[in-house]
Amino acid sequence: MNLDVKKKKKKEALFTAAFDLFSTKGIKSTSISDIANKAKIAKGTFYLYFKDKFDLRDKLVAEKAKRVLVDALEDTGVNKGNKKLSVEDEVILIVDSILERMKNEPNLLRFITKNLSWGIFQTMVLGSDDGENMTFYDEYHSMLDKSGRKFRNPDLLLYMVVELISGCSYQVILQGTPVTLDELKPDLFQTIKDMIARQEIAEK
Repeated sequence: MNLDVKKKKKKEALFTAAFDLFSTKGIKSTSISDIANKAKIAKGTFYLYFKDKFDLRDKLVAEKAKRVLVDALEDTGVNKGNKKLSVEDEVILIVDSILERMKNEPNLLRFITKNLSWGIFQTMVLGSDDGENMTFYDEYHSMLDKSGRKFRNPDLLLYMVVELISGCSYQVILQGTPVTLDELKPDLFQTIKDMIARQEIAEK
């Protein structure tokens, strides 16, 4: 096993341990020693990857959010061009996949929704230059470009959709109030379609 693979495995072990502990004990009650012990890694090794547990939290939530987005692209086949759909329908497919995953993984929903700020999302998921983290951002812009339509501010559109999903789904999925997820979807999807339509630049 080469050095890069070992480093990746240690980082993944720290991510896994932190997510389990943050989800059960909470971030405030979780120490760096707790994370290192659960990951079976020396405490000093922790600092080779993260400045502190809050730095780990930020990187972990960005990694989790990125993975949800990339998995949604894969699950729907949107990134493979398998479906001849409008931008609206492609976005709705992706959103629906994300909502269903959040319904099935409530701990993931709690963790992402409580900790994901747009700054973290933009800097670590959209603005990273490590290649892998650009995947969803590139696919999103490619989807808009392939439509042949022009949009005023694609990044603002993405921001609004992400915030809308996060704000609307948390209580609905976890508490079933004020409506069920199935009852929410038609209005949520129509709102997203309206947002996309408003961002489009009409041809002169």
